[in-house]
Amino acid sequence: MRRDFERAAPHIKALAEFARDHQISQWQDFGWFLEGWSHWHAGNRVAGIMEMRRAVSRLAEQSFVLLDGLFKSVLAKAEGEGGEIEAALSTIESAIAVSERTGQRTYDSEVLRTRGEILAQQNPADSASAEQSFLAAIAVAQAQKTRSFELRAALSLAKLYRPIGRDAEANAVLGPALEGFSPTREFPEIEEARLFMAANDAGARS
Repeated sequence: MRRDFERAAPHIKALAEFARDHQISQWQDFGWFLEGWSHWHAGNRVAGIMEMRRAVSRLAEQSFVLLDGLFKSVLAKAEGEGGEIEAALSTIESAIAVSERTGQRTYDSEVLRTRGEILAQQNPADSASAEQSFLAAIAVAQAQKTRSFELRAALSLAKLYRPIGRDAEANAVLGPALEGFSPTREFPEIEEARLFMAANDAGARS
């Protein structure tokens, strides 16, 4: 969930081995997905994406939707970084459709945030669609009281605003999301957000 691959890696290996040894179907699919993510991080990106897609497809065949939004947001990010923008958007739209059909909305904010990042990558000159996705992600997180997701979405929106000269709006959205958080290695976005706001403030004074 934190995208902290280095700390997740040994647990991914243990999970995959356990699932294979005990022939637990859904856990095998989780293991395949996470091993695909590992291969993607190791530089074998084509194989990694294929493995993640296979696991997502197998879980869909079993109507397992609990982690659908989480897995598809990770997959879509990998597809987007590999230049497969249309595939990434298709993956995200699939996650949104599953959420709307099933009411399983745990990861809606992360899905919408990922959608915003892909849209920003698709068309950097037109930030409106990405902005709407980030605002929707913030609204969902606020409604669900998932403050870590809110901060992530607010940080993504602030990063969208800065290059187009909307520094005051960046701070206005990021400040409330950051309030009450203290830096911790478990959640590096806190320190990133603090540094972002400090840089904005320094720029405004100069």
